[in-house]
Amino acid sequence: MGNRSLAFKLNTSAIILLILVFGVSLYSSYMINKTQTYADDTGRNWLPSIAAVGQLNRDLASAPRRLSIYTLDWSFNSSTEEKNKNAKTLDEYIETLDKHIKDYNPLISGPEEQTYYDKCLKSWEVLKKKMIENKALAETGKGPESFAMYHDETLPLVLELGNNLIALSDFNYNGGIESTKQGAYLTNLTNVTMSSTIISSIIIVLFIFQIIRKSTGLIEKAINNLKNQSISTNKIANDLKKGSQSLADSVSEQASSVHETTAAINEISSMVNRTAENARESTEVAKGASDKTELGQKTMNNLVNAMETIQESNTQLQNIAVIISQINTKTAVINEIVSKTELLSLNASIESARAGEYGKGFAVVAEEVGNLAKISGKSASEIQELITSSQEQVNKILGLTKERVDEGKKVTAEAQESFLKISEDISTMASVIQQISDATKEQEIGVKQISTAMSQIDKATQKSQTAVSSTAESASSLVEQADKLDKTAKDISVLVLGNSN
Repeated sequence: MGNRSLAFKLNTSAIILLILVFGVSLYSSYMINKTQTYADDTGRNWLPSIAAVGQLNRDLASAPRRLSIYTLDWSFNSSTEEKNKNAKTLDEYIETLDKHIKDYNPLISGPEEQTYYDKCLKSWEVLKKKMIENKALAETGKGPESFAMYHDETLPLVLELGNNLIALSDFNYNGGIESTKQGAYLTNLTNVTMSSTIISSIIIVLFIFQIIRKSTGLIEKAINNLKNQSISTNKIANDLKKGSQSLADSVSEQASSVHETTAAINEISSMVNRTAENARESTEVAKGASDKTELGQKTMNNLVNAMETIQESNTQLQNIAVIISQINTKTAVINEIVSKTELLSLNASIESARAGEYGKGFAVVAEEVGNLAKISGKSASEIQELITSSQEQVNKILGLTKERVDEGKKVTAEAQESFLKISEDISTMASVIQQISDATKEQEIGVKQISTAMSQIDKATQKSQTAVSSTAESASSLVEQADKLDKTAKDISVLVLGNSN
């Protein structure tokens, strides 16, 4: 029964004890009734028979004396009054003995006793007849002959009847003794059975106490383990809740940085579009100048305007460089947030692993947060690479633009002296503007890529916020479950160990 439940052990032991007590009760009732049967049999059958036989023996013992007295009365010629008195006494004696012998018949318990009784009855009938003959002989005046008849014939019949009565008495005595022995045997057997039952009951009760003691020890150990697990789970849940809160704050900061970066990129995109538009206008102006070199002054004016436009584009490119630098700074912040997010996700995975079965659900959430953080980190790295590339291109364009602007100024100063070189300078300027236009297009493509990456970062941040919210809810739920687990452990402790523990 080592692998059976406590309820099974206790129920089985109680059922065995109940069956044992019930069976012994039935057995004891049966044995008591059986013993009572033997006692009743002894009291109703054997003892009355023994008493009746004893009475017959006492009556028979008086027969010789009464008959001999009566015969002697006739032998010694006693008075008539004395003879009549003794005759009456003898008749009453014969009548009484006959009645006692016949009254014994209802006490016969079986064929064997009937045989003994029949012998006694037959002997009595012969004795009674002989006693009447003996009395009649004495009454004829033959006292000595009557006494001789008594001594030779009647007395042996008395002895024969006495022997038969003794046999009947022995039969009844032995039957009573046997019945008493049977009752005594059943009583002893009942006592032995009751003693065995008491010992068995004590053994079963001790076994039940042993089961309860061992089971209580195991339950107490399980309760202590449950309490320790409850404390550990509660601690893990609280740490997880704190980590979730910190992660939520980090994700909120990341979302704010992403929104700021998106706004800056939108501004860069607007500037790049205007720069591209200016580059296209400069190209058209350069082409018009090449075609209309004969309109020198007008072309010079247009050239001056174009130089001013280039100067403005240079200023805008400088602003773009500043904005790209700011984006690079924000991207560094995003990378730091991503690193914190990955670290928090790792800590959450560790804590959920410690929680065991209760932390499996949160482990999935922590893993998803880590994946989102990796995606965000990858996107941030790509953005930083694009920004670095854009910054290098803008610096290159700024260098080229500055150089061309200086050259354009020089050409403009010398335009009055060497108008013939205008066509060459315009061609050169058109080439430079074409390069600016090409660089602007490339920059526009890069800005679009940055915008797409920032959109992905924004989506990942939103997913991170959702995951963090789910993590916070799971942490709160885990705290509640830990509290319930602790309450359950206390309830079980009170139920099994009592209020003292």
